[in-house]
Amino acid sequence: MKPFPMQKGASLTLSALLIGTLILPTYGCAEASVDQAITQQQETDHTKKPSTPDQAAQKHGEEMKNFIDEKAKSEAIPGIIAAGLRDGEYWSYATGVANLDHKNPMEPDFTFRIGSVTKAFVATLVLQLAQEKKLNLEDSVEKWLPGVVKGNGYDGNKVTIRMLLNQTSGIASYTSTDMRYATSFPQYTVNDLVRMGLAKPPVFQPGAGWDYSNTNTVLAGLVIQKVTGETYDVQMKKRILDPLHMTNTSFSGSNPKIPGQHATGYNMNKEGKLYDFTEYNPSWANAAGELISTGKDLTTFFSALLSGELLSDEMMKQMTTGVESPIGKYGLGLYEVTLPNGKTYWAHGGGIHGFETLAGGTLGGKDILVTNINAVGPEPVVANKAMFEKEFSR
Repeated sequence: MKPFPMQKGASLTLSALLIGTLILPTYGCAEASVDQAITQQQETDHTKKPSTPDQAAQKHGEEMKNFIDEKAKSEAIPGIIAAGLRDGEYWSYATGVANLDHKNPMEPDFTFRIGSVTKAFVATLVLQLAQEKKLNLEDSVEKWLPGVVKGNGYDGNKVTIRMLLNQTSGIASYTSTDMRYATSFPQYTVNDLVRMGLAKPPVFQPGAGWDYSNTNTVLAGLVIQKVTGETYDVQMKKRILDPLHMTNTSFSGSNPKIPGQHATGYNMNKEGKLYDFTEYNPSWANAAGELISTGKDLTTFFSALLSGELLSDEMMKQMTTGVESPIGKYGLGLYEVTLPNGKTYWAHGGGIHGFETLAGGTLGGKDILVTNINAVGPEPVVANKAMFEKEFSR
């Protein structure tokens, strides 16, 4: 998520965009351009036979591992988890350390906070309800949450569910720069979060711009509850987690601990130094970013989503119809990235105290990538994007 409202036309650094972002603001030193991946030496021995598809995949896998190893050599990146599908075949890899003091190795099956990648799950739930005709994307927020979005320049009659999902509502985010550097958090209710967002003036009138706001997704979670009679997390477990057997994905709620085996998560202070901030009350994240997962589970989800297993063709078309934003086409809980070679992938990032995640893949669901770094800051953001570019440029 992003802690401050972005005025239309304002410049954004990569760290504010690609992490998705939960509450982490720009760091001031990560630019929108990413250094080119390490150039691989071209094959010059023309007497060799052309490689088979299996040999080419094996070569790319080794190159990718080497590339990930290079990223983990940075002092700002303790360790990296990577997982995904290549032509439908699962792979995973981990490098670096899980803890800077003890130097124990990162493991590919560790759990981690996924931050705003949660938004892709919430958007999928809303689209499933639209598919079942239980709501319409053009329904106003006022229809489902009467009297909630009003006052201080807001009118819920003018904000649609679609606007919540594609970040065009103009509703300010409840997160702030102070939360970025907080050393602890109080307990927040979902109503607290909504009030905090609406206490700020609108960034623009509904539909008149694009601004990344965590309040949007919290409101979408409340819409799910109103439509179904159950909280969004209960619905998500029934509709997504259980059917896909995502047994290592959970909701943090107010629990400061991360379940299962996991790395130490490092936050970055104003001086650019990393410090242990693994455990804290995450109640401020809610539907905008509270999920905890693994590389394997996220691979399962994005493969199912992008293959059309979770949504109809019509709903997938809605999800992948994007609006112009500083990061390209922002759809409904996913955004599209176009690589220098013209290939594209759909993904969402998630930056939350301790962890940076990027997850997504190509339409069809056969090529997926999940990357997680157990630290926040500009370098992890740039590294995640570079790993995606390396993986999907093959």
